[in-house]
Amino acid sequence: MFMINLKDFLNSYVIANNINREEFISSSRKREIVDSRMIYFVVARNLGGYTLSELGKSVNRDHATVMYAIRNYDHLSGYDESMKHKYYKASIIFRTLEYKPNAERIGLIDTLFETNRKLRQRIAELEELN
Repeated sequence: MFMINLKDFLNSYVIANNINREEFISSSRKREIVDSRMIYFVVARNLGGYTLSELGKSVNRDHATVMYAIRNYDHLSGYDESMKHKYYKASIIFRTLEYKPNAERIGLIDTLFETNRKLRQRIAELEELN
């Protein structure tokens, strides 16, 4: 299985959800930031198989914070449909990054995915400069 770079997922996730990257990795306890981190952790853990420590380090947290967020998602998603929708949206972002073109048939869709990946990477680089 092709494993995506966690930083790529983080950058794509915050861009797609219109979240300030610095605030996302800060110690902010705003509800929307905490919930966004929770979704990020759950998707990366479920689809990417990252360890709790890897996930925590990606946003300046420890493994216990990640574990707590994942348990909260399991609880909240049982009755909050918006959590399931946010998970689905984030999983699409993850799977898009996971897409690996077939070298034998590089076509339009492969070109579009590659261009999109490069643009997202460039946006993330520009945001880091600001």
